[in-house]
Amino acid sequence: MPVIARTFVKTAFLYLTVAFVLGALMLLDRWLTFSRWLRVLYLSQLHLLVVGWMTQLALGIAYWMFPRYLHSPRPRGSDRLAWTVYGCLNAGLLLRFICEPFYLMGARPWLAALLALSGVLQATAVVAFGLLIWGRIRPLR
Repeated sequence: MPVIARTFVKTAFLYLTVAFVLGALMLLDRWLTFSRWLRVLYLSQLHLLVVGWMTQLALGIAYWMFPRYLHSPRPRGSDRLAWTVYGCLNAGLLLRFICEPFYLMGARPWLAALLALSGVLQATAVVAFGLLIWGRIRPLR
């Protein structure tokens, strides 16, 4: 398995762990009410599961498993583009995780701009991944 694919998969498991610990704390918070700020983390926790865990795991496995270019010095395509996908996806995810709870507690234009930037980074990652993988998708016979 290439280093970048392993990095995607290991990062996905890290997000899974963080999301489940955060979910457990949020459930405890409903019962013990020790911290009101955990209530605004619901969407962020869901985003960690969907983008951080499921999407990132799928991207890592797809990068590793999709058919490779035959007779190419770079059988999986551009490593630089793969690292760009990883960087944009995780920068967008972490930016959203940090900004969204504060935005929900009190919307501010600069927080809205940062949330929009997080979406742009994640969308850039998806488009870049499409460019990276598209040529490796074999036509149906």
